Amino acid sequence: MVGNHNGKGIPSRHALYFPEKGGRKYGAKIWDYSFRWNTDDLLEFLFPTEYSPICHKIAAKYVEFLVEKGEVTYQDKVEFCLKNKYSINTLNKHIIPKLYRFGLIHRTREIPKNTRWTIKSKRRSYEHESLQFSTFLRKIADEWDAITTTARTRRKHDDQKEKERLNEIQKQEKQEWEQWEKERT
Repeated sequence: MVGNHNGKGIPSRHALYFPEKGGRKYGAKIWDYSFRWNTDDLLEFLFPTEYSPICHKIAAKYVEFLVEKGEVTYQDKVEFCLKNKYSINTLNKHIIPKLYRFGLIHRTREIPKNTRWTIKSKRRSYEHESLQFSTFLRKIADEWDAITTTARTRRKHDDQKEKERLNEIQKQEKQEWEQWEKERT
């Protein structure tokens, strides 16, 4: 077994949250394709306010900050946390790993030039937005569309074949009945 699995489902750091299908929380936001979501709406799937309101608030602000800035260094994160009075530990240990794990952000590490790399080398870390999240979800959605479309087409085709077979049986029975009628008279 990998990780600290306790047998009670997927750990929250690996889970997406989807609201109840007919739920009121999102209402028209889900079904109206012209309605544009903001980062707050999008991050509701990763950090639902119902279960982790503080992480949701920090994540939403951080993603807006990251998207606006383009590239964020450790010093930028420290300034962000000081300005907004957030814990750098919460950001580094809970928010950023989940954003990275789901592909909303990408990390790049840079080794200082003109230095020999060792295990203790200080490597500057940069984070920037990533499209991996949308690519994965789009691929999942496309494959699900293909699977369901294929199944529906196959069922329709099978239903058509079944109807043709039943029509053939009915024709055969009708011919047999007519033959029997002729022989009887």
